Amino acid sequence: MKRDYYEVLGVARDAGTDELKKAYRKLAMELHPDRNPGNKEAEEKFKEAAEAYSVLSDPEKRKVYDQFGHAGLGGAGGGGGQQFQFDPSQFADFEDILGSFFGGGLFGDLFGGGRRRSTGEERGSDLQYNLRIGFKDAIFGQEAMELSIPRLEACDTCHGSGCEAGSRPETCPQCRGQGQVAVRQGFFQMLAPCPRCEGRGRFIPKPCKACGGEGRVHRKTKVGFRIPAGVDRGTRLRLQGQGEAGRFGGRAGDLYIVFDVEPDPAYERDGSDLHRRLDVSWPLLVLGGTLPVETPYGADKVKVAPGTPADHVVKLVNAGVPRLQGGGRGDLYLHLRAAVPKTLTAEQRELLEQLRRSLDGEAAGESEEGFLSKVFGGSEKNGKKKRK
Repeated sequence: MKRDYYEVLGVARDAGTDELKKAYRKLAMELHPDRNPGNKEAEEKFKEAAEAYSVLSDPEKRKVYDQFGHAGLGGAGGGGGQQFQFDPSQFADFEDILGSFFGGGLFGDLFGGGRRRSTGEERGSDLQYNLRIGFKDAIFGQEAMELSIPRLEACDTCHGSGCEAGSRPETCPQCRGQGQVAVRQGFFQMLAPCPRCEGRGRFIPKPCKACGGEGRVHRKTKVGFRIPAGVDRGTRLRLQGQGEAGRFGGRAGDLYIVFDVEPDPAYERDGSDLHRRLDVSWPLLVLGGTLPVETPYGADKVKVAPGTPADHVVKLVNAGVPRLQGGGRGDLYLHLRAAVPKTLTAEQRELLEQLRRSLDGEAAGESEEGFLSKVFGGSEKNGKKKRK
């Protein structure tokens, strides 16, 4: 009589996924054949735990088991003398424990069942192309772009079949079309790709001379696409079916275009927002006025209020980069800085001296040495008073 699967794993009937994994991991490590060499009892319990976990970790099988018990599962752990079968992907989280029994990651059929018939079709490989574009192209996009891509394409002579004209693929006699053969490793029986047909389940008796039976040839092909507005460095554009051709009727892979964007001397980008530093004359900051500015979308004007500080930031709404998702555009931030001239004419210098004296209070008849003298000379006077 088979033991109850919940009893095998030592969990309650309402145990969740994490609890099942934890229980199975503990048993697998405890009963691992490497830790119990030659122990037939441990070997059987190891298989029993794997069988229990395979059923209870599958929602469909668990539902049937909870309702009908072992009898409801048939070959999947049930009676009738059928071998136990499971989906190897259920054990992917335990490769650190079971890896040595699955060929370093080849999760085949642990108990010898579960063979699948191979269709022989192979999907083509994905390709990646790194494309460097200008700053404005990233903002505004381009409607028509074309690249010459080297890739494998279906052979024109055999139309991708790999067979010489008048012939066709035949069923592999070694695996009988299954694409897999049974191999033993320790006390496990696993399924491995058939060495004769390389897991395809069929072979080509008369290969095409143009492609050598590959069904594909190397070519450079022009691929057209559109650059969407708002792409950034690292953005990936997927062109479905533009990768390498598949083998034996398999679908083509995809082409991924990864963008790199050239920097711009005027702007710094932060996502969908742009930042720009602007040197502004000091009189404009003091008196206020209108400041003409250039944005990616053309000329604009910014009103500067009187007494604007030199580190003020002005935000131009919707003047940034288009958003790839969500619509709309980001903002443009103008970081104002006071422009200090390096050279002055004699007239400009005299006018600035008059302004300085006016601001320092000399024009009002004050006897003090001026504002700057107060700032830089006040400490010296205080020092003399203290020394007296």
